Amino acid sequence: MPTRTIALLFSLIVSYTANSQKIEIKNFSIGYRVFEINPVGNNPITIVPLLKDPVAYQNFLRTINYNNLYGNPGIQQLHTFYISTELQVDSPVSRFWKKHTLQTGIHFTAPLVQSAGALADQHYTYLPDTVLHDNQYSLVKNQQFFGAQAGINRRFNISKKLKAMAGLQVQGSVAIVHYYQQQWDSSTYSSGQGLKTHVSSLPNLNGKNFFQWQAMIPLGFEYPIYQRKLFLRLEFYIGIIGGRYRPKDFSANEAHGAGISIIFQPKKRNS
Repeated sequence: MPTRTIALLFSLIVSYTANSQKIEIKNFSIGYRVFEINPVGNNPITIVPLLKDPVAYQNFLRTINYNNLYGNPGIQQLHTFYISTELQVDSPVSRFWKKHTLQTGIHFTAPLVQSAGALADQHYTYLPDTVLHDNQYSLVKNQQFFGAQAGINRRFNISKKLKAMAGLQVQGSVAIVHYYQQQWDSSTYSSGQGLKTHVSSLPNLNGKNFFQWQAMIPLGFEYPIYQRKLFLRLEFYIGIIGGRYRPKDFSANEAHGAGISIIFQPKKRNS
């Protein structure tokens, strides 16, 4: 399970500290990644579990007459910014830690603003003229996440300067911003009167500060860009994303991404 993986990665750090292993900071980095994931709550019906007051919202939905339901099944892009550090364990008796580093840090996403679908009532009246009536209740989702990550990496020399990197990383995020903008759009159209529209905004709906996790395998390439102190890393990620409100179907929870990081490696102190 992902929670067990997270616990294992953090326990590695704790156990080596407890055993008086020497842990040094290998580098610091800032990075940007974009992930493509399937959204949750992509129409006015499916957002109900995500709301702080689902009962009041369901009562409100019962007052709406509609004959069309629109959703937004499109892929959701999470634009994420990272601040990380890698830790090197100095263990004279372990070859494993000579080739691996522990990575930890924090991250936050850019604000996500995306349609969450609509309910529409479309019908005709015929006297004295044929008129199309279109009354639509629509939602716009607003979300932003903040969280922490941990992982373990290994580097492989490709050439004198170029290195490849692979490993395992996990992260947990909380929706620190989560609400829905509501809007009514009423329009009529007839050949004699043309198109008439009226737009009304309603108070925002507050969503829950829900938690979601990601587990991923990073594949990256590092190249020094300044005196072996600054490095550029291009990254690709394959993995999964999960949480309480996500479907149990594995294929629906795939999370792929790519990113770029700038890494600063301080001069190693003499022992």
